Amino acid sequence: MTTQAGKAAGWRKMAMQAAIGAAAGAGGMFAGLQLVEGQGGFDWTGSSIILFGIGLVYALMGVFVGVGTVAPRLFGQRLLNVADAEEIVEERANMAGSAAGCLILGSAVMLLAHAAATDVAGGAALVTPALAFWILLTVLVGFTAISVWMWRRFDELWRQLTVEISAITGNLLLLVAIIWGAAAAVGLVAGPQPLDLVSIAFGSLLFACFAGAGWRGMMAPR
Repeated sequence: MTTQAGKAAGWRKMAMQAAIGAAAGAGGMFAGLQLVEGQGGFDWTGSSIILFGIGLVYALMGVFVGVGTVAPRLFGQRLLNVADAEEIVEERANMAGSAAGCLILGSAVMLLAHAAATDVAGGAALVTPALAFWILLTVLVGFTAISVWMWRRFDELWRQLTVEISAITGNLLLLVAIIWGAAAAVGLVAGPQPLDLVSIAFGSLLFACFAGAGWRGMMAPR
């Protein structure tokens, strides 16, 4: 009975987390588009909106994990999929770094979507598209350097998980490129826009992270 009650509580916690995440995502998307583009935010192309939304997911992940890390007992053990607040305290350094990384990366992706879309519409963006590109590139170079450094500190589980995530991401990119490219070549669908390629890459990585963690049982309710 105790085990069943614990599982039920875990699923209720996951349902609450999903509801909060969905509400935050929808509200953040609406507010973000209004903020960066005013009333014309929804006149963006589909490619721009999709990329902005993917960047928002990364940023929100960073916010949730960051808030949970700062206040593990008040928010962390409720918002995050952890056993208790003590687990967050033990992993605070790694979680804080991941939170900051997701927030920075998500912000850079959203900035690129905003700059590219506003430039096409002839409006005044927060930064030029070229500057947004260089900001994103700088972030990616920094992440690569940090990832190489962190690899040496990973245990066998995390190294294997990293390899699996990379494999899933690569296979997804290959599959989408072949199917979409071939379909576009024979006139069945429109070819991908430049921003679509960026969205596919970051979206595949995001999916791979959840799929890899789920395969390892890390997504089970706790």
